[in-house]
Amino acid sequence: MRNFLLSCSVPLLVACESTPPPELDSSLIPESQRKVYQASLSKAKACPINLAQLVDERASKDLLVGNDNVSQDTVYAMLKQSLHSMNVSPDINSNNRVKVSLERAFVKSLGSNITATVVINVQYKPHYSDTYSPSVSYKGQSVIVNTDMKEDLQSQMANGVVEEAILRATQRIKSSLLHKCEDPTDGLDIT
Repeated sequence: MRNFLLSCSVPLLVACESTPPPELDSSLIPESQRKVYQASLSKAKACPINLAQLVDERASKDLLVGNDNVSQDTVYAMLKQSLHSMNVSPDINSNNRVKVSLERAFVKSLGSNITATVVINVQYKPHYSDTYSPSVSYKGQSVIVNTDMKEDLQSQMANGVVEEAILRATQRIKSSLLHKCEDPTDGLDIT
């Protein structure tokens, strides 16, 4: 019986060892629609929006990732940079305005996966209105497979996965506001 179990387990171990690790594709956009999505994202980036307010409303300002800490300043800087890359900045002179607050940011590690999730609340004031819209929540999430268990690399990967989650949330913000900015020059305060 023992020889039988041994002879069955050897091929199983060989098969497990020779199987390449799965690649996680985080893109949910079908190949046929990817060009349309990229064009829409480019148009969204072209729409200038003034960042009237950016606040960090999280109860706990630091992210704990394993033994490392992603500081409040780092998360805030990542969010500010991501908004800037999407043409949302306090330096933009536009009558289209947003108030942005970072509500939640957390990182979970399960097995070899590191998952980051951010929730950003946004109030929008188009150039034709005097008031801001009610707050709308946007969620960004990113997953990375941790194949290297070294401490210093885990910290870098955690920062990267948080940055990617923030980028996805800001892309959702701009894409959802695209219909309110038909012409990229709409709302520009050219005086």
